[in-house]
Amino acid sequence: MPTFFDSIGNSISGSLLQDIALWALQSIPGFPPIIQTVHILGIAVVMSSIVLLDLRILKLAIPSQSLPEIIRRVMPCFWLALASNLLSGSFFVFARPMRYLNNPVFLWKMGSLLSVVLITFTYHQLSKREHDFWQANTWRILASRLMAVLSLAAVLLLCTGGRWIAYIEYLHYPLWYVEPYFDGTKYTFWIAVENWGLSQIIAATNWFPALETVHVISASLLVGSIFWVDLRLLGIAATTYSVSVLNRELIPWAWGAFIFATITGLGMFITRASGHLQNPAFQAKGMLLALAGANMAYFHLALNRNLSQWDGDKEPPKQVKIAGFMSLILWSLVMLAGRWVGHIV
Repeated sequence: MPTFFDSIGNSISGSLLQDIALWALQSIPGFPPIIQTVHILGIAVVMSSIVLLDLRILKLAIPSQSLPEIIRRVMPCFWLALASNLLSGSFFVFARPMRYLNNPVFLWKMGSLLSVVLITFTYHQLSKREHDFWQANTWRILASRLMAVLSLAAVLLLCTGGRWIAYIEYLHYPLWYVEPYFDGTKYTFWIAVENWGLSQIIAATNWFPALETVHVISASLLVGSIFWVDLRLLGIAATTYSVSVLNRELIPWAWGAFIFATITGLGMFITRASGHLQNPAFQAKGMLLALAGANMAYFHLALNRNLSQWDGDKEPPKQVKIAGFMSLILWSLVMLAGRWVGHIV
């Protein structure tokens, strides 16, 4: 098997594909974090489509939405996100083929991706045979729930593999604890934070990539949950459901994901607290988070007062559409700023 991937890597090395990928990554200003953001937003779309579909099958989320309608609505989004992620990820693979094709974590990621695609394709194709195909009898219901569990597991493995590709040495040399070093020197507050025992343990061990993995998954689920609410506010998608229903069924998932993203984000922040506070990308991310929060507060405190007047309308008022549009833009920019943090040292 390694010989097979070596041959693929060798065929890409020195090819036109590698030249194009290297040119884009090295010559276009800001291209690496931008294309990584596109990749992560694609993951967010997967979270808002396949993951929510799986949770609906397991009766853990969006109970008011019918399965046939969800399938019709989310499948185009999933296939579009898949194509986008294959394209955005290919730049890095083509640029350094041997780094990826010789990396067991990359192969783990590709295996997980193939599993997600096969399960999704099978479920989708069989659902076309008849209306409510998966609810026709007990065996089909059990089969659909098993597929949902396997799909969720594959998505989690896929996202985990995507983050651990860059941390392969942590798998070869696992280290879950180090003895914090302290020489008695007095530091400024934020430097002192970096020298906490917890900060040093996270920075020097497997805890950092583990926290980053949960952070990316949580952020993707957060944006993915908000995605459908925003599209509904714009009158673009899920218009068969009222805004209040989508808020009730999706926003709790967004808050849960936000809590996990905040906790894991703080865990990573304390490892380089002083550096992050001086990082313009981190500063921009904080400002954008505040703006996204203010936009959400404006919607819930001001626009929600008259919700009963337009709750079921397919075309919400102009102010509501603006709030939905601003939410989509701001959360996308938050993701972009988050990727820039690691590119500004």
